[in-house]
Amino acid sequence: MTPFALWAVNNLTLHSRAKIPMKPSRWLLAFVLLIGVGLSVNAPAADKIGVVVLHGKWGSPDGHTSGLANFLAGEGFLVVSPEMPWSGRRTYDKGADAFVAEIDVVVAELRTKGAKKIAVIGHSQGASAALYYSTQRQVNGIALIAPGGYPQSRTFLENYAAAVAEARALVGQGKADAPVAFTDLNTGNRNRGMRVPARSVLDYFDPEGPMNSYQNAARVKTGVAVLLAAPKRESEGLKRLSNETYEKLSGNAKPSRVEIDADHLQAPDAAKEPVSEWLKRL
Repeated sequence: MTPFALWAVNNLTLHSRAKIPMKPSRWLLAFVLLIGVGLSVNAPAADKIGVVVLHGKWGSPDGHTSGLANFLAGEGFLVVSPEMPWSGRRTYDKGADAFVAEIDVVVAELRTKGAKKIAVIGHSQGASAALYYSTQRQVNGIALIAPGGYPQSRTFLENYAAAVAEARALVGQGKADAPVAFTDLNTGNRNRGMRVPARSVLDYFDPEGPMNSYQNAARVKTGVAVLLAAPKRESEGLKRLSNETYEKLSGNAKPSRVEIDADHLQAPDAAKEPVSEWLKRL
C-alpha cells in the first residue's frame, strides 16, 4: 500500500473511533485514495502486457486494424501498431529478416514502457507475419485474425510462379534488389500491379520461403499461446488454409480458436472482445 493510501486508511480509522468530525475536503481525499487502493488491488495487469498489432496486405495502421488497436489500448494494454513492409505505401520494400527487426524495435519500446509479456496480433498478411515472428523470437502469445498470405496454396503457386522463378534467377546472379514485376492478389477479387525487390518476392511468395504457414505452425515455440480468430463469412479457401495451419501447430503451443461473425475485412473489429479476453489470460 502506498504512503498516501496508508494515511487515508489511518485517518478514517482514527476519526471513526474518536468520532471526530472530519472536514469534507479530507473525507473526499480519503475516499478517492481508498478507491485507488481498491483499483490497484483488483485491476488486471493489462498494463503489463505489450501488444503489437500488425495490419494486413496493402493496409496501414489507421486502416482495418485501427479499431482493434484503439480498443485494446482503452482496455489498458500497451499497444503499438507499426506500418509494415506489406502496406499499401511500402509494397514489400523489405523482406522477412527486416520485418522481424522492425517488430523487434517496437517490442523493445513496449518493454521500456513496462511490458512484462508480449503478444503479437496480426490480421491477414499480418497474421502470417505474427506466426513467423513467433518462430524467430520469444513471445507469450500470437493472435491470428483471418490469416492470409499462403505461398504454399494452389492459388499462390499458380499466380506467382513466374515471379518467383525470375526472383530466384536474379538472386542467384547477385541481384537481390532488382525489381520483379507481377500482379499481386488480395481478398475480394482485388489485384494490383507491383514492382518488388527480388529478395522480397522470395520471402513473401516462394512456397519454400519464410511465409509457409504450415512449416511455421510446426515451429511455434514451447508455451506460446496461439489464438485463431476465424471469420464465419471468410472465403472457403482461406477457411481451409487457416484450419490446416491451426492443425499443424506445434504440440508445445497453447492453441485456442474462436469464430467471429464477420467477413475477412471486418474481422479485426469483430475480434476485439475475444482478443482482449484472451490477452488477459496470458
